[in-house]
Amino acid sequence: MKLSVALLILTLSSIACAQGFSNLINHKNDTISDNGEEQSIIKDYRKYVVDESITSITQIKLNDSFDNPWAIEFLNDDLVVVTEKNGTLSLVNLQLGTVTSINHEIPSIQYGQGGLLDVVKHEDYLYVSFAMMNDEKKVTTAIGRGLFIHPFKELQDFELLFTALPFFSDSKHFGSRIVIKNDYLFASIGERGQGSVSQDLKSHAGSIIRINLDGSVPQNPYSEEGDSLSEIFQIGVRNPQGMAISSNGDIYISNHGAKGGDFIGLIRPGGNYGWDEIGWGGKHYIGFKIGKGEPFSNEFDMPILSWVPSIAPSDIVFYHGDEFPEWNNDLLVTSLKFKMLIKLRIEDEKVADELIILNNKIGRIRDVDVNSKGEIFLIADEQNSGIWKLNKKS
Repeated sequence: MKLSVALLILTLSSIACAQGFSNLINHKNDTISDNGEEQSIIKDYRKYVVDESITSITQIKLNDSFDNPWAIEFLNDDLVVVTEKNGTLSLVNLQLGTVTSINHEIPSIQYGQGGLLDVVKHEDYLYVSFAMMNDEKKVTTAIGRGLFIHPFKELQDFELLFTALPFFSDSKHFGSRIVIKNDYLFASIGERGQGSVSQDLKSHAGSIIRINLDGSVPQNPYSEEGDSLSEIFQIGVRNPQGMAISSNGDIYISNHGAKGGDFIGLIRPGGNYGWDEIGWGGKHYIGFKIGKGEPFSNEFDMPILSWVPSIAPSDIVFYHGDEFPEWNNDLLVTSLKFKMLIKLRIEDEKVADELIILNNKIGRIRDVDVNSKGEIFLIADEQNSGIWKLNKKS
């Protein structure tokens, strides 16, 4: 028995060493060329400068709090909508400090990491993403919309626009963010912990989808490939929880890797980020390699950066405004795991500068948004949570 145990330990140690060596020898695959110089896109947040010297953070005084809020959306500079995973949809007047419930019939369910998730106001509609359960007690990510007009007390005539297929019993990796561009709705769908399903065009899990605003389906890159699902725009992601449109119209996502490999990348029609044949520099949580152990491959899309170790990124937004004019066009990235707000300067689809501008002040930062004045507001995925404003020190 002792000999068998010893052999088992020796075998596992050999595997771990081999995987570590594999990661080292394949580290050359994590570089991009910048004016002839090779530059690694794998980043370590622990090497970032923390500079909170020009900002302070204040909590907005409200007459109620939120439990695990997931998204914040501006209707105007004074009114915002907040979602909570438990299904609560609230209207918040930032000037008056009032929180009032919005009546709705969204068929959301709080299930593990899922619940009522993202929210986007477009014209007279409020679009939402959420976890939904079927009769077999399996769950998926869904998207719907309702008429939402002044005085914003009710979400009317709710309609289901999209349901990710298939449903799964697993309770993790729902995604999910929404952006609207050129009358298309783009949404990120997590792979629900199913790994290689992200490479299956007969499954929405692990993909970016694109639909028309009424739920109909435009001509997408995979529309004519056999029995592939027509809503799929890009595949190979794991758990993308952030999405933002840059000033030139490009759409960026944040994506959770496993143990390392969180990344920021571009949405590309017909693209494939490679999960789980590659892990963007990360490993499985138990330490085993992902796929062949290579961080990246020429076969798949390359992100613009990948964090090792993981930071657990959630929402992202490109900054535009007068409050912090020196930050215009920079990308703000929220971190759940390390409770940070990171600012990235992106030039020619490469990261030119990284800076932590808020560090461990309000908890797990879930969402960040900017109003028309350039004022920055944040919510934290915590119990009895609130809304915070990032102020510029005079």
